[in-house]
Amino acid sequence: MNHFTDKPGRVKPALLEYLQSTVPTGVRWALRGGKTGLAAWLASDTVKDLDLWVHSEDISRFLHALSPLAAGTVSLESDPRWLRHIVLVMPARFDHQLIDITYGDLKVGGALTCREELIAVRAGSHGPMLAGVAAVSDLLLRKLLRGKRVESSRLAEASLQWHQAPEQQRRLWLDQVGESLGSALKGSLPATLSGRRISRLQRAAFLLAATRASLLQGGISLALRRRRRMVLGRRSRVPLKRPVAPVMVHLAGPEVAMLAHRIEQVLSAIGVRTQRIEAGSAVWKRLGRLAMAGGFGQAAIVSGNRRLPRLTSFLFGAPVTIAPSADREEILKCYYLAAHRWYIDDLALAGRMATGEGAGMQLSLGAASTLP
Repeated sequence: MNHFTDKPGRVKPALLEYLQSTVPTGVRWALRGGKTGLAAWLASDTVKDLDLWVHSEDISRFLHALSPLAAGTVSLESDPRWLRHIVLVMPARFDHQLIDITYGDLKVGGALTCREELIAVRAGSHGPMLAGVAAVSDLLLRKLLRGKRVESSRLAEASLQWHQAPEQQRRLWLDQVGESLGSALKGSLPATLSGRRISRLQRAAFLLAATRASLLQGGISLALRRRRRMVLGRRSRVPLKRPVAPVMVHLAGPEVAMLAHRIEQVLSAIGVRTQRIEAGSAVWKRLGRLAMAGGFGQAAIVSGNRRLPRLTSFLFGAPVTIAPSADREEILKCYYLAAHRWYIDDLALAGRMATGEGAGMQLSLGAASTLP
């Protein structure tokens, strides 16, 4: 058995060990969420995002080291007007945990919380962690801009990092917050970090400011593209915390039945329901199964060359082709990519990442999204 996961209950600590041993020397990265967030992640017995930050100049090297092992890519949002991040699904040996990698500036939606040049890192027992005003923006400001309550442990950790940060760094950060969110909210942060209670009205003000900043940065179209959550069958279509899009797998050739059965087994193991649609089945049955898969985010496995209704391209997008020789890992990578296309700005780039190809990755990740 692999030495990273040789004991029950050690999956998450093993993933942290793997990161520390795999990330190339010189790459600037850090765990997000502080000690409180890391403890909550380690204590959780379900799939929960491990949040990281990576410097924009180092993201290509970071991904080149990790993506070949990853089971799939479920988010790649590269538009610089909003938070830029990538979410990788780790393989079964790490219990399919998610690594959510923010690169460049720290943001909540389109609201800037800390510019990259102000981000500092400190040593931690499980890997590098954000320090100074970057830690404050991560522990406190990120929660406030989402309208959420800030736990006392997070606030205490943010306050400690605030008072340990250099005076010039604090002044520059407050000026940046004022430009992004307004002078009133800028003025309230030092008092909060010195012990003033956070009221509901204050949380509402920060949430409103985040919404306004996000709309100003990217407009309504980008905001809608980043928030595709209201979908049918949500409870049954969230195997990895994100509602999945329906996927059509088109099969042809002499080994269709065997391949379709293998795909069903692989997807069933991760909680994805499938609909088998065979060429010889009745029209009403084919249409019913297509509608079921399309409406509830399932995978439709279609065999034969019979023409399908035009509605299928609207529901499923481009069909996925899987080679007869594909193993479990290849099937999962194809599925994850297609099922999470709502969260991926550049499917071609995500596909190259899945194979560990680094050529052109840095240029693509630094470019604005080509989507409208």
